[in-house]
Parts: sequence; structure tokens; C-alpha cells
Amino acid sequence: MTGAPDVDPEPPYRLAEMTWPEVEAAVERSSTMLLPVGSTEQHGHHLPLGVDVYMPEAIAERVAERTGCLLAPPIWFGVSPHHTFKPGTFTVESETFQRYVRDVCVSAGEWGVESVLLLNGHYLAQDPELDIVVRELTTEHDLRAFHVPLVSVFEDAARESRESAVSFHAAEFETACMRSLFPELVRMDRAERVDPPDNALPLTDYDAYGDNRVGWALSADRMDELTPAGHIGDPTVATVETGDRLIEEAVDNVSGLVGALAGSAGE
Repeated sequence: MTGAPDVDPEPPYRLAEMTWPEVEAAVERSSTMLLPVGSTEQHGHHLPLGVDVYMPEAIAERVAERTGCLLAPPIWFGVSPHHTFKPGTFTVESETFQRYVRDVCVSAGEWGVESVLLLNGHYLAQDPELDIVVRELTTEHDLRAFHVPLVSVFEDAARESRESAVSFHAAEFETACMRSLFPELVRMDRAERVDPPDNALPLTDYDAYGDNRVGWALSADRMDELTPAGHIGDPTVATVETGDRLIEEAVDNVSGLVGALAGSAGE
């Protein structure tokens, strides 16, 4: 049969793999874009440098498969000055990071994207920067923008399934997610428990869901004092089953937001 147009039974969603005519058609189907945002930094002896990108990109891919929204290439470099005490860590200035993420999103708005979800795998550390970016995109560039830290979208599953008292960096939750998503990259034989100091200041806590009631940050020197291994918490209790639950809840929650945006936009 000749002259029949090519029809893709599964419309593409990964922007980096499309041609520009495919992008033009794709934004007619969905004007919502997922942008995985992370960092490349040390994650102890047992996890690779790319954890903070591997996790949000894998979750975003599952959301895009389910909802048909667009998936942008990830941002690999983030605000990580506190991890430069170990080799392999890259970091950029806060202002540089904000401008870069903002400009990426603004450029997408120029060819049809109306809603942007910043899936943040480097949660807690660069939350302030992404909150600012979301405000600028919303108030100055007429985009519907959302900062989506993974620690928030899998919180219920994490609280219900956790085995450790502390999970701060490269500990139970990140290790469990990586065991679920990329088991070949996890060196569980090198994992060890690293407890935070007993003299933590009031209103602060070394836990993703702890008593962090004031803004605070760590320097590279302070991190070096806290953890010779590079992580804080207990990755040894991380299981594939916990990781599966965290990933499933994150995908469900983000998909729900994407679906609501599509409904409000009449897609």
C-alpha cells in the first residue's frame, strides 16, 4: 500500500529522540513537560555519582509512558558545594543553576510547552533554588511551573516502610530506589551505617523527614567531619521492595498532577 502516512502506534515522548516536526506534533498532544533535575556528586562507597539524576529520570520516564506528556533531557549538574570533599563531585553556583534551569524551561515555552514539572532528585539541597525558578517561570514567563522534590512524592511510602531512624544522604531511601531501578549500579557489599552526631542543634535534624524546622546548610569541611564514607544514615537496611514502593508512589503522584494539568488545559 502506497501513499499511506506513517503512524506511530506509540507516540514518542522523549524530546531528545524526536525530530522537530515530531516535537511540533507532540506539543499538540501534550503541552506538559517533565524536566528531571539532579546533580552529579559523591554518594558514598556504595552508590554512583549519578543517583540524583538516575532516579528522577527513571520516574519521569514511567510518568511519560503512562500519561503521554513530554520528557526533556535531564540536567546533570546542580548545587553541590558541600560534597566537593570527595572526588567526582561537580557543582555550579546557585545563580548559575537558577538561570540555566529557567532558560531551559523558557525556551520550551517558545515552542508550545505550557506546563513544566521540575522533578528534583537532589532534594533538600537545591530546593531553595528551584522554588525561585518556579516563581519566576510563573510570574514572568506565563508558564505553569511546579517544583517536585522526590522526597515529597514518595513520602507516605517512605514513612510506612522505613527501617532506619535516619536517612539523609545516600542512605535507606536513595539506596532502595537505586536497588529497584538500577541494581547493577549498587554495591551493597560496600554499604555501611553512618550515624549523625548526637549534638545536632535544636530545630535541625539529619533526616529527610526529621525535625528540620529552620533553614540550614552544610559546608564541604563540615561534611568531611561528619562522614568519612560520604553518606549519612543506614543504607544496609535498604531493600528492593521498599524501592519498588517508593517508585510506584512517586509515579502515581506525579502522573496524577500531569493528568490534572491535561484536564485543565483541555488536552
